[in-house]
Formats: sequence, C-alpha cells, structure tokens
Amino acid sequence: MVSRKGLVVYFTTTKIIPEIEKLGVHIVYKNEKRNYLTGYVDSPIFERVFKQIEAMKACKKIEESLMDFSNYEFKE
Repeated sequence: MVSRKGLVVYFTTTKIIPEIEKLGVHIVYKNEKRNYLTGYVDSPIFERVFKQIEAMKACKKIEESLMDFSNYEFKE
C-alpha cells in the first residue's frame, strides 16, 4: 500500500495546472472558476512538491488537505 497526502492549491491562472501535474500530483478536482484544485501526492515526495508549488508565481496559497487518505488503499 502506498501512503498518500492530499493538497489544495489556490492559483491566479490556470496555466499552473500542467506544471503541477508534471511534478507528480494526481489532480482529483479542479475548479477553474474559483481558481483552486485538489489532488494527492505520494508521502515521500510531499515536502519537495509542496515547496516547489509554493515557489511558483501563479500559486496564491497551498494547503495540506484535511482529508485522511489512510482509509483508502491505492495499489500499484
């Protein structure tokens, strides 16, 4: 079982979405009208990805999701 952590990213422009996907974030939902997206990433790379997204100019705010992913089983 792979451990995952959720993210909520608020952005200023939708051009950031492909850049976030390239970092390995699996996007679950995106709302382009309200400028945010939710997704998850593997726990071992969470801190690195969090800092990279936070450093992007188009990122207004990034938060760790309060949703607990421990109840879900993701198999590779």
